[in-house]
Amino acid sequence: MAIGRAAKFVVIVGIGAIASGAPPLELLRSEQQMFQSVIRMASPFVVRIDTVGGAQPAVMSGQSQDDDERTPDGEGDPGSPAPGPVRDPVGSRFPLADGPTTGIIYGSNGLILTSSFNFVRRPALITVTLADGRQFVADVVGRDQVRKLALLKIDATGLPVPQWVASEDVRVGQWAIALGYGYGGAEPGVSVGLISARDRMRGYALQTDAKLSPANYGGPLLDRDGRVLGICVPMAQRPGELAGAEMYDSGIGFAVPKHRVDAIVEYLMTGRSFYRGWLGMEGNANSADGIKITKIASPSPLEDVGVRAGDVIVKAKGKPIRNFGQLVQVLYMLPAGETVHIGLEREGEAFDVLVTLARNTELGALPD
Repeated sequence: MAIGRAAKFVVIVGIGAIASGAPPLELLRSEQQMFQSVIRMASPFVVRIDTVGGAQPAVMSGQSQDDDERTPDGEGDPGSPAPGPVRDPVGSRFPLADGPTTGIIYGSNGLILTSSFNFVRRPALITVTLADGRQFVADVVGRDQVRKLALLKIDATGLPVPQWVASEDVRVGQWAIALGYGYGGAEPGVSVGLISARDRMRGYALQTDAKLSPANYGGPLLDRDGRVLGICVPMAQRPGELAGAEMYDSGIGFAVPKHRVDAIVEYLMTGRSFYRGWLGMEGNANSADGIKITKIASPSPLEDVGVRAGDVIVKAKGKPIRNFGQLVQVLYMLPAGETVHIGLEREGEAFDVLVTLARNTELGALPD
């Protein structure tokens, strides 16, 4: 029989009390004091973000506009959105509520790191409120639509910055404490769990069982010393700006660790943004021995390197491809502009191409 998180916590506390010889109630108070200490240490670099204006994203019906966005591997709801090589879904079933969101101070010169989830509405005004009560208008420097991060800039200097945990020092089983202003109030809300896995989402994310949701997306995931383990974001193996948000009540959440954050921020600071990369084709979703291409967009990355309808994709990034789901797993975390080796067959002859993925708005129309 399954037990709830509170019950599991009591069991853990009881085991700890037996091992240490401390009374259970005393140990429980000690843990509570530790959590409260983490909140105090982190509060100076955790910021509240408010947005004004912007439109609610379109809500999809039972399926998206493009047939290739249906579940590619035959599992689950055949009408549900799934990653496809041609287009993003037109919207999401996840409604966006009004309210504050969360970010952290990344640079003392006014750089604020948060989640791109918080700006799907394309708000007309963004304000950042610091722990000392000062409020600033913020500009969006860049967004990563794939790893769901966003970089803001406010006109401030001398800001307190957090200490980060090096990615290689994060350990499965250690405490993970998420903070967020999405619940409202003068202090950030807190959610507590453990690091349950590393190197998820193609190595871009830590996994935690701390409850992550729109209330703390963009906020920090902290260790017991108040150091940042990662930035809380929604992630999923399908496209769309809101992809992953529907998993917030699943018991699994994701955070982007330091080495990934630093590389992404370095790119975003140039004023550019990351967008999901696409091949620009439709294929046989029911195949079990490679994906036969049925349509190629014009223009598209595949057309640019001479791939034609009728060719069969059998390999991507060195991994064998037998069905549409395996191609999705290889490509879903890759941004536009990244190059990928694709192995194909044409009339029984094997050949390879080097394809530079495109942003979906750069793709042409598919043939009728």
